[in-house]
Amino acid sequence: MDSEQVRAHWRNWASKFGTALGATTRTETAKTLEIDALARRMCMIGLGDMPAHVLEVGCGNGLNCFGLAAQFPRMQFHGIDYTAEMIDAAREAATANGFRDRSSFRIGNALELSKTPGLLAQYDVVFTDRCLINIAPVDLQMRAITGLAAKVRKGGHLIMIENSMATYDRQNHCRALLDLPARTPAAFNLFFDETRILPHLETLGLEVEIEDFISLHDLMLYVLAPAINGGTVDYDHPLVHAATRLNIAVSAETSSAFGAFGQGRMFVCRKP
Repeated sequence: MDSEQVRAHWRNWASKFGTALGATTRTETAKTLEIDALARRMCMIGLGDMPAHVLEVGCGNGLNCFGLAAQFPRMQFHGIDYTAEMIDAAREAATANGFRDRSSFRIGNALELSKTPGLLAQYDVVFTDRCLINIAPVDLQMRAITGLAAKVRKGGHLIMIENSMATYDRQNHCRALLDLPARTPAAFNLFFDETRILPHLETLGLEVEIEDFISLHDLMLYVLAPAINGGTVDYDHPLVHAATRLNIAVSAETSSAFGAFGQGRMFVCRKP
C-alpha cells in the first residue's frame, strides 16, 4: 500500500468502529498488555505520582491515553493522529469518559510534528503504539523518530511500542516447528528493521532499553493455540486470556521473562 491507501485504511476503521477497541486493534488482550507495559514504564522512570505532560503520536481514538489517565491522575495527555475520524472519536470518548480536562486531541502527522499547532515545545514522555509501522520506507520511519525525539525534554523518554521483524521471524520459526505456515505482516505495515532503527537511535544520543512485554501472549495466540485448533488464530481463546494475566503478573517482577517472541517490542529511549 502507498501512504494514501494506508491513511484510507485507518479512516475506514475509524468510521466503522468509532470509539470502540476495533478502531485500532483486533484483540483486547494485546491492548491490555500494551497499556500495562506503558503504565509500568511510567512508574519505573519515576512519573507515577508526578505531574507530567505526555504526548502520544498516532493516538487513534485515544484508548491508550484514557487507559493511562485513569492510572495517573496528575498527568496531562496530548494526542495527535493524521486521520480526522480518529480525532473525532478520541474527542467524543474523552468527554464520555470524563477525561476532557486532562486530554487534548488534534490532527497531526508523525512526519511533521513541528507543523502541528497547539503542542508543547517538549514533553516528559512521547510515545507511539503501532504508529511508525504504518510509515514506509525505513528512511521515513527514521525521520519520524528524529522528530519524536526532538519533542522529548532532557532527561525525558521516547517510548515506542512497535512491531519488530526480528521477533516476528522468531515467532514464525516457532510456528514452523509445530508445522504451522508462516504469517505475514498486513499490507499497510512495515515492521521495524532493528539493524537500521537501533543505530539511528544511537546517532540521536538516546539511551535505549528494549522490553519484550508480550511474548507469552503472542506465543499462545499465534503458535500454541493454533497448533491445537486447526491452525486458527482465536483472539478470545481462554488460554490467550490466561496467558495475558500471567504475562502481566510476571512482567511486574521480571522484565522480558518469556523471551523475544512477541511481534511487538517496547523501545524505551531516554534523552540524557
